[in-house]
Amino acid sequence: MKQDIIVNRIDSFKKKYVNFKDKTDYHVFTLLCMKYFFFCEDNAKFDEDEVIDYLTDGANDGGIDAIFNDPNSEDNDVIIMQSKYYNKSRLKINDIIMELHKIKNTLNSFKEEKFASFNKNLVMAYKNSINQKNEIGTIRICFFTTYQGRTKENRDNIIKEARELFRDFDIDIDIYFKKDIENQIELCENGKLFIEEDKLIIDEKNNYLKYNSSVIVNISAKSLQDLYYRKGNNLLGMNLRYYVRQKLVDSAIESTIKNEPQKFWYKNNGIIIACENYNIEDKTLRLKNFSIINGGQTTTRIGKIDIDEDFYLQCKVIVYQGSNIQEKSKFVYDIAEASNAQKPIKKADLKDNAPEQLLLKENLAKVGVYYITKRGEVVPKQYKDKLYKNTKLDEVGKLSLAGILQMPGSARSNSAKMYDSEYDYIFKDVKAGVIADLLKIDYYYKNFLKNKLKEFEFEQDIILPMIKNGRTFQLACIVFLLKIKRNIFLYNDIARLMNDISELKNILKKVGDMEYLIKRKINAEEEIFYKIFSLIGKEVLGYCFQFAKDVAMEKNETIVASDYLKSDNNYYRKVIQRLWIVYNSNKELNDYINKICAK
Repeated sequence: MKQDIIVNRIDSFKKKYVNFKDKTDYHVFTLLCMKYFFFCEDNAKFDEDEVIDYLTDGANDGGIDAIFNDPNSEDNDVIIMQSKYYNKSRLKINDIIMELHKIKNTLNSFKEEKFASFNKNLVMAYKNSINQKNEIGTIRICFFTTYQGRTKENRDNIIKEARELFRDFDIDIDIYFKKDIENQIELCENGKLFIEEDKLIIDEKNNYLKYNSSVIVNISAKSLQDLYYRKGNNLLGMNLRYYVRQKLVDSAIESTIKNEPQKFWYKNNGIIIACENYNIEDKTLRLKNFSIINGGQTTTRIGKIDIDEDFYLQCKVIVYQGSNIQEKSKFVYDIAEASNAQKPIKKADLKDNAPEQLLLKENLAKVGVYYITKRGEVVPKQYKDKLYKNTKLDEVGKLSLAGILQMPGSARSNSAKMYDSEYDYIFKDVKAGVIADLLKIDYYYKNFLKNKLKEFEFEQDIILPMIKNGRTFQLACIVFLLKIKRNIFLYNDIARLMNDISELKNILKKVGDMEYLIKRKINAEEEIFYKIFSLIGKEVLGYCFQFAKDVAMEKNETIVASDYLKSDNNYYRKVIQRLWIVYNSNKELNDYINKICAK
């Protein structure tokens, strides 16, 4: 008998992740859905220490199992998760609707600022996520269930009733059934780039415009919806990205479908499909080894909205060109890049295989780090022994923002800055050895959080939350001191510029001729970093946060650690000054920095 893929992955999660070992299958199912739907992309690292804090399930949870910000959304969309896991599908349609009613009542209470009847984890997760959401970001309710959703009609009725339930809220709703979850697991794990064979319906018999071996046709929206229903995100395997919610664009698509479906062809650019081969017979377009490489947003919205009256949209069908797999892949990538560059997609999507990224990959390999530059790339075994031995573009960008560019708040809450004016500085100017050391320090910090916190008696309301959330600030503090040790800049120059943030940032981000941050051989290196983390957490970050809380209290305001740590200005105006005082007065910290500084 074939083993259930979800049961199998739940067992695997408990073995793989230390923090999940003692969790119930129900909780692990929530974390599993979280990983495969939100932390599957290259830019979203699934950190077990962080994601465990997103769980809100328990007494007085308001029907909500997890809340967090979508790492794939530049607007920091808020994800509200509910999951229902059973070994056998005991859930019924009415059960799903009842659970959604609970969430609706909870959100009504939150809207009225009534939090007293809910558990602390839920309230904190909600407030932290809402605070990080950009103004145009949206709230999305994602309901995951092992219920089979046996027929399309059955499934559509559930979704229709759910959307009606939340009609007065500015909220998106997605419901994922067992098959959806299984398909997503397969997509993430196998990196499947194409659908082997399927079909679409065109508007008229043999109606197409041919260009060499490729064609343009008009496809039925309902046939695309049916294809999406059966294949889901697998359709987007060779796209530069999977679907990322963009509220303004999606709203325009939905409005046209609802109010002017026959004008959709005029208002929408349609989709592009790349394939190995195709055949048009009568009104049927048959495709072989294909993927949608442009139009993921259009496809996803058509797949999820009610279509009362069928309509047509333009579809360009392109046959791969090239004599081998490398040439064919490059051909598809070039088309996907060119066509997607015209649209407001995530900035990272156009960078993965850029020349500077390929050069960085080569240079990082020389210092023992495997740099992943494209989806589905398998990390060689020799780089899997420790997490800092392999990395991705987004991780390098975030760590460089925090450490090298000294922007720890941006690295935590607005990492898209790495693709703006600072992109060349990070990916062209910083030496591979420095990046490798940033990865190692970050790895040590994660181990510190996982294995060493219990050895220290940190104050629960002040120091502990700053240590748990202070990853980017810790990295910034350590690199700041190492830069001073390397004479990249002098503290007196920094002190003079405290009121000129623009010029201060220009000084702080200098790297000089640094090849490395850390000495090549240090006895008890990891233990030394643990002690540094403890001292900075207690004497610097904890001290600054206590001061901020005292100021807030005088104004009858409240502040939480995650809010404090999203501000670069808090680092520039408070943390740096306190760090320098502690460094000069605490012999331990001074000695530790001297020991690790590369010269």
